Amino acid sequence: MIRLDGRVAIVTGAGRGMGRAHALLLAERGARVLVNDYGGAQSTLTPGTISQAQAVVDEIRAAGGEAEADAGMVGTGQSAREIVEHALDAFGRVDILVNNAGGALIGEPDAFEDEEIEGVLRTNFIGPYMLLRRVWPLMRAQAYGRIVNVMSSAVLGAGHLGPYAAGKAGLLGLTHDAAFDGRPHNILVNGVFPTGASRLTETSQDNIALWYRTHFQPEKVSAFVAYLCSEALDFGGEIFNVGGGRVARLAIFDNEGMFDPSITPESVAVQIEMIRDLSAPTIIPTLWAQTERYFPYLPWSGGKSGLL
Repeated sequence: MIRLDGRVAIVTGAGRGMGRAHALLLAERGARVLVNDYGGAQSTLTPGTISQAQAVVDEIRAAGGEAEADAGMVGTGQSAREIVEHALDAFGRVDILVNNAGGALIGEPDAFEDEEIEGVLRTNFIGPYMLLRRVWPLMRAQAYGRIVNVMSSAVLGAGHLGPYAAGKAGLLGLTHDAAFDGRPHNILVNGVFPTGASRLTETSQDNIALWYRTHFQPEKVSAFVAYLCSEALDFGGEIFNVGGGRVARLAIFDNEGMFDPSITPESVAVQIEMIRDLSAPTIIPTLWAQTERYFPYLPWSGGKSGLL
Protein backbone atom coordinates (compact mmCIF):
# COMPACT_ATOMS: atom_id res chain seq x y z
CA MET A 1 0.00 0.00 0.00
CA ILE A 2 1.26 3.47 -0.86
CA ARG A 3 1.90 5.36 2.38
CA LEU A 4 3.49 8.73 3.08
CA ASP A 5 4.00 8.40 6.82
CA GLY A 6 6.71 10.69 8.16
CA ARG A 7 6.73 12.84 5.03
CA VAL A 8 5.94 16.56 4.88
CA ALA A 9 4.23 18.01 1.81
CA ILE A 10 3.63 21.53 0.54
CA VAL A 11 0.62 21.72 -1.78
CA THR A 12 -0.03 25.09 -3.40
CA GLY A 13 -3.44 26.20 -4.58
CA ALA A 14 -4.85 23.61 -2.19
CA GLY A 15 -7.91 25.45 -0.96
CA ARG A 16 -10.17 24.33 -3.78
CA GLY A 17 -10.56 21.94 -6.69
CA MET A 18 -7.73 19.59 -7.55
CA GLY A 19 -5.32 21.13 -5.06
CA ARG A 20 -7.75 20.45 -2.24
CA ALA A 21 -8.13 16.84 -3.38
CA HIS A 22 -4.33 16.42 -3.52
CA ALA A 23 -3.89 17.77 0.01
CA LEU A 24 -6.66 15.59 1.42
CA LEU A 25 -5.29 12.40 -0.13
CA LEU A 26 -1.68 13.07 0.86
CA ALA A 27 -2.84 13.64 4.42
CA GLU A 28 -5.01 10.51 4.33
CA ARG A 29 -1.92 8.54 3.29
CA GLY A 30 0.04 9.84 6.27
CA ALA A 31 1.78 13.02 5.13
CA ARG A 32 1.75 16.20 7.17
CA VAL A 33 0.59 18.93 4.80
CA LEU A 34 1.09 22.66 4.47
CA VAL A 35 -2.10 23.69 2.69
CA ASN A 36 -1.29 26.81 0.69
CA ASP A 37 -3.97 28.94 -0.96
CA TYR A 38 -4.15 32.70 -1.21
CA GLY A 39 -7.93 32.54 -1.46
CA GLY A 40 -8.25 34.93 -4.38
CA ALA A 41 -9.58 35.06 -7.92
CA GLN A 42 -8.29 33.28 -11.03
CA SER A 43 -6.76 36.48 -12.39
CA THR A 44 -4.15 36.37 -9.56
CA LEU A 45 -4.62 40.10 -8.94
CA THR A 46 -7.39 39.80 -6.34
CA PRO A 47 -6.12 38.38 -3.04
CA GLY A 48 -8.46 36.66 -0.63
CA THR A 49 -8.03 35.36 2.90
CA ILE A 50 -6.69 32.28 4.65
CA SER A 51 -10.23 30.90 4.96
CA GLN A 52 -9.95 28.67 1.86
CA ALA A 53 -6.78 26.99 3.10
CA GLN A 54 -8.06 26.78 6.67
CA ALA A 55 -11.23 24.97 5.59
CA VAL A 56 -9.10 22.20 4.04
CA VAL A 57 -6.91 22.05 7.12
CA ASP A 58 -10.03 21.64 9.23
CA GLU A 59 -11.11 18.72 7.03
CA ILE A 60 -7.72 17.05 7.39
CA ARG A 61 -7.64 17.49 11.15
CA ALA A 62 -11.20 16.23 11.52
CA ALA A 63 -10.08 13.04 9.77
CA GLY A 64 -7.15 12.64 12.14
CA GLY A 65 -4.42 14.12 9.95
CA GLU A 66 -1.91 16.91 10.49
CA ALA A 67 -1.97 20.13 8.49
CA GLU A 68 -1.29 23.85 8.66
CA ALA A 69 -2.87 26.62 6.60
CA ASP A 70 -0.85 29.13 4.58
CA ALA A 71 -2.25 32.07 2.60
CA GLY A 72 0.92 33.14 0.80
CA MET A 73 0.45 34.17 -2.83
CA VAL A 74 2.63 32.03 -5.10
CA GLY A 75 4.62 34.14 -7.52
CA THR A 76 7.78 35.64 -6.01
CA GLY A 77 11.01 34.53 -4.42
CA GLN A 78 10.04 36.17 -1.15
CA SER A 79 6.68 34.40 -0.95
CA ALA A 80 8.37 31.08 -1.77
CA ARG A 81 10.83 31.63 1.07
CA GLU A 82 8.00 32.38 3.48
CA ILE A 83 5.93 29.35 2.41
CA VAL A 84 8.88 26.98 2.85
CA GLU A 85 9.85 28.54 6.18
CA HIS A 86 6.25 28.08 7.34
CA ALA A 87 6.46 24.37 6.52
CA LEU A 88 9.79 24.06 8.35
CA ASP A 89 8.48 25.89 11.39
CA ALA A 90 5.39 23.69 11.49
CA PHE A 91 6.86 20.30 10.65
CA GLY A 92 10.68 20.53 10.61
CA ARG A 93 11.30 19.28 7.07
CA VAL A 94 9.97 19.23 3.49
CA ASP A 95 9.86 16.00 1.45
CA ILE A 96 7.19 16.74 -1.15
CA LEU A 97 6.28 19.78 -3.23
CA VAL A 98 3.15 19.81 -5.36
CA ASN A 99 3.24 22.94 -7.52
CA ASN A 100 -0.49 23.09 -8.17
CA ALA A 101 -1.34 26.81 -7.91
CA GLY A 102 -2.29 28.53 -11.12
CA GLY A 103 -4.41 31.26 -12.61
CA ALA A 104 -5.81 31.98 -16.05
CA LEU A 105 -7.04 34.76 -18.29
CA ILE A 106 -9.35 34.07 -21.21
CA GLY A 107 -8.99 36.14 -24.37
CA GLU A 108 -6.84 36.76 -27.44
CA PRO A 109 -3.16 37.59 -26.95
CA ASP A 110 -3.73 41.37 -27.03
CA ALA A 111 -6.75 41.35 -24.71
CA PHE A 112 -4.96 41.87 -21.39
CA GLU A 113 -3.11 44.55 -19.50
CA ASP A 114 0.62 44.04 -18.99
CA GLU A 115 0.25 43.52 -15.25
CA GLU A 116 -2.45 40.89 -15.78
CA ILE A 117 -0.19 38.85 -18.05
CA GLU A 118 2.74 39.24 -15.67
CA GLY A 119 0.57 38.07 -12.77
CA VAL A 120 -0.46 34.88 -14.56
CA LEU A 121 3.13 34.14 -15.57
CA ARG A 122 4.27 34.66 -11.98
CA THR A 123 1.67 32.31 -10.57
CA ASN A 124 2.07 29.57 -13.17
CA PHE A 125 5.85 29.63 -13.65
CA ILE A 126 7.94 32.04 -11.58
CA GLY A 127 6.28 31.02 -8.30
CA PRO A 128 6.65 27.27 -8.85
CA TYR A 129 10.28 27.77 -9.91
CA MET A 130 11.00 29.78 -6.76
CA LEU A 131 9.38 27.14 -4.57
CA LEU A 132 11.36 24.38 -6.28
CA ARG A 133 14.64 26.19 -5.68
CA ARG A 134 13.76 26.87 -2.03
CA VAL A 135 13.04 23.21 -1.23
CA TRP A 136 15.94 21.93 -3.35
CA PRO A 137 18.75 22.29 -0.77
CA LEU A 138 16.55 20.73 1.89
CA MET A 139 15.79 17.72 -0.28
CA ARG A 140 19.40 17.44 -1.42
CA ALA A 141 20.67 17.41 2.17
CA GLN A 142 18.28 14.61 3.16
CA ALA A 143 18.80 12.70 -0.13
CA TYR A 144 15.07 12.55 -0.72
CA GLY A 145 12.49 14.64 -2.51
CA ARG A 146 9.44 14.33 -4.70
CA ILE A 147 8.29 17.30 -6.81
CA VAL A 148 5.14 17.26 -8.92
CA ASN A 149 4.59 20.16 -11.29
CA VAL A 150 0.97 20.55 -12.33
CA MET A 151 0.72 21.88 -15.87
CA SER A 152 -2.05 21.87 -18.46
CA SER A 153 -2.88 20.58 -21.92
CA ALA A 154 -3.33 24.27 -22.75
CA VAL A 155 0.41 24.03 -23.49
CA LEU A 156 -0.62 22.19 -26.67
CA GLY A 157 -2.82 25.07 -27.78
CA ALA A 158 -6.50 25.74 -27.27
CA GLY A 159 -6.98 29.40 -28.10
CA HIS A 160 -7.68 32.32 -25.77
CA LEU A 161 -5.35 30.98 -23.05
CA GLY A 162 -2.03 32.52 -24.06
CA PRO A 163 -0.63 33.69 -20.69
CA TYR A 164 -1.75 30.50 -18.95
CA ALA A 165 -0.35 28.25 -21.68
CA ALA A 166 2.95 30.14 -21.74
CA GLY A 167 3.40 29.88 -17.97
CA LYS A 168 2.66 26.17 -17.92
CA ALA A 169 5.01 25.61 -20.88
CA GLY A 170 7.80 27.20 -18.86
CA LEU A 171 7.03 24.76 -16.06
CA LEU A 172 7.29 21.91 -18.58
CA GLY A 173 10.86 22.91 -19.42
CA LEU A 174 11.75 23.30 -15.76
CA THR A 175 10.40 19.83 -15.02
CA HIS A 176 12.54 18.19 -17.67
CA ASP A 177 15.69 20.06 -16.69
CA ALA A 178 15.36 19.80 -12.89
CA ALA A 179 14.86 16.06 -13.26
CA PHE A 180 18.45 15.77 -14.52
CA ASP A 181 19.85 17.64 -11.56
CA GLY A 182 17.63 15.83 -9.08
CA ARG A 183 18.35 12.20 -9.90
CA PRO A 184 21.79 12.01 -8.18
CA HIS A 185 20.16 13.32 -4.99
CA ASN A 186 17.04 11.13 -5.11
CA ILE A 187 14.96 14.20 -5.92
CA LEU A 188 12.48 12.96 -8.51
CA VAL A 189 10.70 15.65 -10.52
CA ASN A 190 7.72 14.82 -12.72
CA GLY A 191 4.69 16.59 -14.12
CA VAL A 192 1.04 16.08 -14.93
CA PHE A 193 -1.40 17.50 -17.45
CA PRO A 194 -4.55 17.03 -15.38
CA THR A 195 -8.11 16.97 -16.61
CA GLY A 196 -10.54 17.64 -13.80
CA ALA A 197 -13.55 19.70 -12.92
CA SER A 198 -12.38 23.14 -11.83
CA ARG A 199 -13.21 26.82 -11.81
CA LEU A 200 -11.85 27.01 -15.34
CA THR A 201 -14.08 24.23 -16.68
CA GLU A 202 -17.08 25.89 -15.03
CA THR A 203 -16.64 28.79 -17.46
CA SER A 204 -17.47 26.41 -20.34
CA GLN A 205 -20.92 25.88 -21.82
CA ASP A 206 -23.34 24.17 -19.43
CA ASN A 207 -23.23 20.79 -21.17
CA ILE A 208 -19.41 20.81 -21.26
CA ALA A 209 -19.13 21.83 -17.60
CA LEU A 210 -21.56 19.03 -16.72
CA TRP A 211 -19.42 16.50 -18.62
CA TYR A 212 -16.39 17.50 -16.56
CA ARG A 213 -18.28 17.37 -13.27
CA THR A 214 -19.72 13.94 -14.14
CA HIS A 215 -16.55 12.19 -15.27
CA PHE A 216 -13.49 14.13 -14.15
CA GLN A 217 -13.59 14.34 -10.38
CA PRO A 218 -10.39 15.89 -8.97
CA GLU A 219 -9.78 12.81 -6.81
CA LYS A 220 -9.04 10.78 -9.94
CA VAL A 221 -6.07 13.06 -10.60
CA SER A 222 -4.98 13.02 -6.96
CA ALA A 223 -4.53 9.24 -6.95
CA PHE A 224 -1.73 9.53 -9.51
CA VAL A 225 -0.23 12.62 -7.89
CA ALA A 226 0.02 10.69 -4.62
CA TYR A 227 1.93 7.92 -6.41
CA LEU A 228 4.36 10.51 -7.82
CA CYS A 229 4.90 11.75 -4.24
CA SER A 230 5.74 8.32 -2.85
CA GLU A 231 8.80 6.17 -2.22
CA ALA A 232 7.42 3.73 -4.78
CA LEU A 233 8.41 6.18 -7.51
CA ASP A 234 11.75 5.46 -9.21
CA PHE A 235 11.84 7.81 -12.23
CA GLY A 236 11.95 11.50 -13.02
CA GLY A 237 11.53 13.85 -15.94
CA GLU A 238 8.29 12.38 -17.26
CA ILE A 239 4.94 14.02 -17.99
CA PHE A 240 1.54 12.36 -17.84
CA ASN A 241 -1.98 13.01 -19.04
CA VAL A 242 -4.25 12.26 -16.07
CA GLY A 243 -8.01 12.42 -15.74
CA GLY A 244 -11.20 10.43 -15.30
CA GLY A 245 -9.26 7.31 -14.35
CA ARG A 246 -7.01 7.42 -17.44
CA VAL A 247 -3.24 7.87 -17.07
CA ALA A 248 -0.88 8.00 -20.06
CA ARG A 249 2.64 9.23 -20.58
CA LEU A 250 2.95 12.32 -22.76
CA ALA A 251 6.18 12.95 -24.65
CA ILE A 252 7.86 14.86 -27.48
CA PHE A 253 8.58 13.01 -30.72
CA ASP A 254 10.27 13.58 -34.04
CA ASN A 255 10.71 11.55 -37.22
CA GLU A 256 13.59 10.67 -39.54
CA GLY A 257 12.92 13.83 -41.48
CA MET A 258 15.18 14.98 -44.31
CA PHE A 259 18.92 15.49 -44.41
CA ASP A 260 20.31 17.77 -47.08
CA PRO A 261 23.71 19.43 -46.47
CA SER A 262 22.87 21.83 -49.30
CA ILE A 263 19.45 22.69 -47.83
CA THR A 264 17.50 25.47 -49.56
CA PRO A 265 13.97 26.78 -49.19
CA GLU A 266 13.14 24.91 -52.39
CA SER A 267 14.46 21.56 -51.14
CA VAL A 268 12.40 22.02 -48.00
CA ALA A 269 9.29 22.72 -50.08
CA VAL A 270 9.77 19.52 -52.07
CA GLN A 271 10.09 17.35 -48.96
CA ILE A 272 7.81 19.17 -46.52
CA GLU A 273 5.24 16.37 -46.32
CA MET A 274 7.92 13.86 -45.40
CA ILE A 275 9.36 16.32 -42.87
CA ARG A 276 5.95 16.63 -41.23
CA ASP A 277 5.06 12.93 -41.32
CA LEU A 278 4.85 11.43 -37.82
CA SER A 279 3.59 7.99 -38.81
CA ALA A 280 6.82 6.43 -37.44
CA PRO A 281 7.78 8.66 -34.52
CA THR A 282 10.73 8.39 -32.15
CA ILE A 283 10.45 9.70 -28.60
CA ILE A 284 12.90 12.47 -27.74
CA PRO A 285 13.14 12.43 -23.93
CA THR A 286 16.12 14.77 -23.47
CA LEU A 287 18.27 17.41 -25.14
CA TRP A 288 21.00 14.78 -25.48
CA ALA A 289 18.67 12.38 -27.24
CA GLN A 290 17.74 15.15 -29.67
CA THR A 291 21.42 15.83 -30.41
CA GLU A 292 22.09 12.16 -31.03
CA ARG A 293 19.54 12.21 -33.86
CA TYR A 294 22.16 14.04 -35.95
CA PHE A 295 24.86 11.40 -35.47
CA PRO A 296 23.94 9.17 -38.47
CA TYR A 297 24.56 12.18 -40.72
CA LEU A 298 27.09 14.19 -38.73
CA PRO A 299 29.10 11.76 -36.54
CA TRP A 300 30.02 13.00 -33.09
CA SER A 301 33.60 14.26 -32.78
CA GLY A 302 33.42 15.95 -29.39
CA GLY A 303 35.26 13.31 -27.39
CA LYS A 304 34.05 11.62 -24.22
CA SER A 305 33.31 14.74 -22.21
CA GLY A 306 30.11 16.73 -22.39
CA LEU A 307 27.42 14.95 -24.36
CA LEU A 308 28.87 11.44 -24.13
